[in-house]
Amino acid sequence: MKPRQPLRRRLLCGLMGSALGMPALVRAAPAYPQRPVTLVSPFPAGGATDLVARVLGQKLARALGQPFVVDNRAGATGLIGETAVLRARPDGHTLLIASNSSHVIAPLLQARRPFHPSQDFAPITQLGRYPLALTVAADSPLRTLADLLEQARKAPGVLNVGSVGQGSVTHLAGEQFALQAGIRLTHVPYKGTAALTTALLGGEIQLRFDSVGSTRPLVEGGRVRVLAVTGPQRSPLLPQVPTLGEAGVPGVDAQVWVGALAPRDTPQAIVELLGARMRGLLQTDADVARVLADNGMQALGPQGADFSRAIDQESAQWSDLLRRIGLSAT
Repeated sequence: MKPRQPLRRRLLCGLMGSALGMPALVRAAPAYPQRPVTLVSPFPAGGATDLVARVLGQKLARALGQPFVVDNRAGATGLIGETAVLRARPDGHTLLIASNSSHVIAPLLQARRPFHPSQDFAPITQLGRYPLALTVAADSPLRTLADLLEQARKAPGVLNVGSVGQGSVTHLAGEQFALQAGIRLTHVPYKGTAALTTALLGGEIQLRFDSVGSTRPLVEGGRVRVLAVTGPQRSPLLPQVPTLGEAGVPGVDAQVWVGALAPRDTPQAIVELLGARMRGLLQTDADVARVLADNGMQALGPQGADFSRAIDQESAQWSDLLRRIGLSAT
């Protein structure tokens, strides 16, 4: 019969055995964050992506004890900021707050793809999404979607539809709408929402697709009229406005999402920690909820592997639309 081990030794052995039985992910989890974290926003300050990055940064800093600093790296349809994160050390101290415009569509329009949206990044979580508003000027004779469709069918290509740039979500929304409605529109790109709004109010274009957040003040000021919104449900910012499906043109699901991603090979423990913290803030923090609501965003969405699969599915959908409209990579 073996002699009994002293109690202290038995306890130590038990603790060591428990530690060895723990998942490797937990045992290998590094202390995080160890220094300030950079949140790269690939767009100028003031837009929806930037605003979400800033309010999340403030809250994450309080929760995790290190500054979370927003770095706006705009340019090349978001690819400058995307590439900066792609090349960063995968240690969780450089993160990307992106949209599908920069992360999914922009790479499709490059002859030499700069990155694979899901394989070259570690998707953390989708933070929110919002629909686009199909808008005409307040004095437009096109008072309903039916009026617009009738005019477009009488004079194919005469109606101009504006966007914030070639290959943007606002551009592809117009193309998807025209295909689903069986009409022909002439696309006119502009550099940003301000120029797009001026063109609409000045009569250079007859309709546009743009975010519900930037559209609502124009509606309240009596300057524009919204005929419909994209997506499967009405926007809380414009609850009286029907979806395109309700108004007679189903199948237009062009929406903008904002999501958080890390460089590929970032430790999974850090990705999961950030995902849990961000989703907790989206669900419980009043300041975060206010920013989302002001921009017409529906909070949350897929996370982790589900977010990665959603990115791949959307990439395939936009790729098919680009092929159908003959917009090739440059």
